[in-house]
Amino acid sequence: MTPTPHSRPWYDRLATMQAGYWYPWHATMGKWNGEDEYLTLVDEHIGPDVELLDVACGHGAVALELAKRAHSVVAYDRIASWIEGAQQTARQQGVTNITYLCHDSSSDANGGSPRLPGDDQGYDLLICRRGPWHWVEDARRVARPGATLIMLVPDARPLPVWNDQMPEAFRFTHVPDDPNWARNSLEPRLIASGLALHSTWDFDVPEYFATPEQFYALLAWGYAPGEKPTYDEVAPALERIFAEHAGKDGLELRHVRHLWKAVVPN
Repeated sequence: MTPTPHSRPWYDRLATMQAGYWYPWHATMGKWNGEDEYLTLVDEHIGPDVELLDVACGHGAVALELAKRAHSVVAYDRIASWIEGAQQTARQQGVTNITYLCHDSSSDANGGSPRLPGDDQGYDLLICRRGPWHWVEDARRVARPGATLIMLVPDARPLPVWNDQMPEAFRFTHVPDDPNWARNSLEPRLIASGLALHSTWDFDVPEYFATPEQFYALLAWGYAPGEKPTYDEVAPALERIFAEHAGKDGLELRHVRHLWKAVVPN
């Protein structure tokens, strides 16, 4: 059975296909894409005295870069092979102030309540880039007074005007009914933890694909051979879409990103 994209079984299988969490296609992003703003916001709160927790760090590339500017970093993910690769990279680069942990912080793995790695009031900065939500419920415990929480949340893309021309197996189908669902999901978790939103930002993000082959790499990402049509089978339809709808920058696919920040009371 094909796992639902971005479900736990899907990530488990992706770990058998890739040595880390990255996008195996080439595309360009427009300005104000959320990803850069997330890193800028994190940089504003990092420093030589900061102890940082990176939630759901994937293969740990962002955490490794941040370790250069922090006092210490703890970064975790539940995918063991990605963490093992991150540990090896840190050793090879001689980075000694970062600890990579294989840890499942979900409530299912911790007796019904989410559990972050770390002692009480152990971190000054907690970050999560495109990860799960549940960690917020235990953030107050491990965060020091005055600590900052930052998270970037991906959202479903608006349906493109050429969606009906897509091969049926790759047609986009999901559009959120509530454009405020991310905030409405987050705020109850924060309130239950005695926290409140400090700032939020929403981004409408264009991504441009130069060729049908690169666009297909996105469409087929995470699927095993045989689960979706091959490129040769769908090439005529994709080439037609590019011919009719691609601009000078390529074929545009839009995304939504939500960025939020919360501060632990002193």
